[in-house]
Amino acid sequence: MKAIRQHRWDVSVEEAERIQEELSHYVIVKDELTEIKKISGVGVAFSKDEDTISAACLTLSFPQLQILDQIVEKRKSDFSYRAGFFAFSVGPAILSALKKIERPDLVVFPGRGIDHPRKLGLASHLGVLLDVPTIACSKRPLWKNHPDPPGEKGAHLFMENERGELIGAVVRTKESVKPIYVTAGHKISIQTAVKVILQCSGNYRIPEPLRYAHTLAKSRL
Repeated sequence: MKAIRQHRWDVSVEEAERIQEELSHYVIVKDELTEIKKISGVGVAFSKDEDTISAACLTLSFPQLQILDQIVEKRKSDFSYRAGFFAFSVGPAILSALKKIERPDLVVFPGRGIDHPRKLGLASHLGVLLDVPTIACSKRPLWKNHPDPPGEKGAHLFMENERGELIGAVVRTKESVKPIYVTAGHKISIQTAVKVILQCSGNYRIPEPLRYAHTLAKSRL
């Protein structure tokens, strides 16, 4: 795993793209997780000048969803935000937070996983570096002109890319509310990712681990 040991964050866009392409070969999109007892959610918030990152990690029991631990890491970003390279902006802060808590069985990230131009969105990128199962959730569509599932909670549609590869699902986490977009990050199948996210969904559109973590990150800016 030489490429992982030598990972750097303060790189050019061209080097970041090369790193993504290289690390994408390590991504596993099948279930390699045991019983889930602890699940962590990651939240990220930027200061108004986008110079400071607040990264929160909040661990809950599963499936009870009781808060067990939480931590926030604040730091400057060495890589300005650019679409497709989110991990290079927020990755160091998130990794620092995650390494200060007891290792969870699964981590849920905002943003992307394998539904990425180089199949290495934030959840896949950090999942590979940490060697932990990860899921990605987003409020933004994975694809243009995607169909929506029926209106009841739990309804979902699996989606494929132009090559016929399964890369995610449109999931209704609350009745008659806009769906969210779920994809695998690392060491988990998309089917299992959808099941876990639905188990983490309460009375809100956003799954509880992500909702709690995002609120915590914003509160510490």
